[in-house]
Formats: sequence, C-alpha cells, structure tokens
Amino acid sequence: MALPCWVLLRGLTREQRHWGDFGQRLADHLQARVLCPDLPGNGQLYRRQSPLHLSDLVEHLRLELRLLHAHAPLRLLGLSMGAMVATEWGLHYPQEIASLVLINGSLGDLSPPWQRLRPGALPCIARALLLDTAGREALIYRLSCRRHADTTLAQWLSYAREYPVSRSNVLRQFRAASCYRSGGRLPAAKALILCSRNDALVNPACSAAIANHWRAPLGIHPSAGHDLPHDDPDWVLAQIARW
Repeated sequence: MALPCWVLLRGLTREQRHWGDFGQRLADHLQARVLCPDLPGNGQLYRRQSPLHLSDLVEHLRLELRLLHAHAPLRLLGLSMGAMVATEWGLHYPQEIASLVLINGSLGDLSPPWQRLRPGALPCIARALLLDTAGREALIYRLSCRRHADTTLAQWLSYAREYPVSRSNVLRQFRAASCYRSGGRLPAAKALILCSRNDALVNPACSAAIANHWRAPLGIHPSAGHDLPHDDPDWVLAQIARW
C-alpha cells in the first residue's frame, strides 16, 4: 500500500531547504511520503520567471508532481503564499486533494490589505529590496522568525547566494500573492488552519477569518513568528496528529 503523500509549499522567495528537517520529521511522524517542490523563481528554479497568477503555480506543481509519480489524493501544507497556492489547488482540483493545512495564510476576499501585511512590515520589505544579500536575509530572518540561531541564518544566506531570487521575481510573487482572491468558495477537502499570535508579517486575524468562513478548526500558537514550522515544529506536528 502506497504511503500518503504530503506536499509542502513555501512562501515568497523561499525554497525547499528553508523547511530544514521539518519535512523529514513530518514523514516520520505520519508515516508518509513528503515532497517539498520549489516554485518557479525560487530555489533550483531561480532562473525561471515567477508567474503573476497563483493558478499558473498550481499548473506547474501538478505537472511537476506527475513527473515525481505523486498520485492523488494529495495532502497539502502551505505556509504564507504557499497557503494561497494550496487553497487555489484545492478549489480548482478538489478530486486531487485530500486535506489542507494552512499556516499563517490570508485570502484577499476575507481580510483587508492591512491585515494581510502588517503596516509595520511594509517598510522593512521595501528596504529588503535595496539591501545586499546578507542584509536582506538577515532582515527576512528577523521578520519571520522568533527563534533565532546564527547557524540557521548562515544557512539561509548560503541558500540565497547559491540560488539568488531576482528582484523582478520578488515583485512578481508579491503581486501574485497580494492580488489573490478565492472567490469566497469553500474547498471540498477537510482543512486545518494554524497561525502565530506573534506573526510580524501577517495578522492572525487572517487565519481566523479563513477558519470561520470554512468552518475549519483553528490552532493559534501563543509566541511563534511567521515561520511557525521553523519556530516550533513540534507544535505543528502535534496539531496535525491531533487533527
């Protein structure tokens, strides 16, 4: 019998290595196959142009996973923009998706712009576009994580230098995420919504709005930052196992 297949989807400018050992831990915890594909413009696909529409990202992923012999129904876990991609996939191809776990996500038709991106984070993001690689990664790390480690920042810097995300792709991804609307539709797959109370980028009210509209369970971490799987992977795994 084939193992259930989980697909982990990251956010703006992030790649599969930013998951750290979370994917392997999830695989061990749930006895599952776990895939962490890069999105066009990020990671190994950094030379590709990022699509302006999340629906195009979904089509890319569907093709990519067919090549990896990942068969439906899939279980999707999306962080930030990855949560929007997971939502789009679940809405357009419900027969392919068994479940959705959305972490610190937001939907433009359920939350206002100032909740989807906290006003205090906008100047930091604008400044990040002007910084060199080291400065940009340090700023992103401080914004997205509450649990800091010099070794992790050094790893992130090495990823950015090996696979640099172009400024044009940063802007294209930001536009795709900020313009995304779900149309108020509900996914057929069961869903779990997780968020962080101390998220410096996205107001947790966005996750609450999704959970309320979808009538899905909501888990709120009391102290983690935006990158919840980085800050407290054990808590995320426990929430999924309990669900």
